[in-house]
Amino acid sequence: MWASLSSPWQATMELVWEAYCDNCLPIAAVVTNADGIIIARGRNRIRGKRTNPQDIRPGNRLAHAEVEALNGLDYDRVDRHSCILYTSTEPCPMCLGTFYMSGLRTLHYASRDPYAGSVNLLGTTPYLSHKPIHIVGPTSPELEILIMALYVEKELRDLNGNSQKHVVLRAWKQVAPQGVELGKTLYQMGTLRQIRDAGSSVQEMIDTLIYQVK
Repeated sequence: MWASLSSPWQATMELVWEAYCDNCLPIAAVVTNADGIIIARGRNRIRGKRTNPQDIRPGNRLAHAEVEALNGLDYDRVDRHSCILYTSTEPCPMCLGTFYMSGLRTLHYASRDPYAGSVNLLGTTPYLSHKPIHIVGPTSPELEILIMALYVEKELRDLNGNSQKHVVLRAWKQVAPQGVELGKTLYQMGTLRQIRDAGSSVQEMIDTLIYQVK
């Protein structure tokens, strides 16, 4: 599976795994120029450690992946209209608004978010209707399931395994039950924590888990 991912998606998944290993939500984003060259990166850092002066302060509730990636762009040196934002998970309202206001016109996301995902906001107001935005949703069912499973496992650890109290997981289960169930299995078996503690790369993580996705 790793070899089948394009360079932007590989970079995004590297940051997803980095976020997970930093005890943050496993969500990440990159921006490419028209030639497909990555020119900005970001990941969730709400609970993470600061590693870059441009990072939004860890612990800040605004430290979302898409906001960090878009905040890292040098807008004076790029053609914003031709840049593309790749994100692991459908953007929340704040991240969608940041994307829309950034001037970028194309958004790819690898996994739906039936709870906070907000691409449906496009076209709902005059302001959100006048730009020619192009949205590309999930194209790999396996990648979507894997991303959802990472998120679910992390949330279950925060809840000490009590998924019944989590409205997000209930919403996700209605749309992608396989991703939620895999996340529960990974939590119960401790598989992701073992892979993390072994210092495995994102490619090794994906290669280990992909047989459970198919």
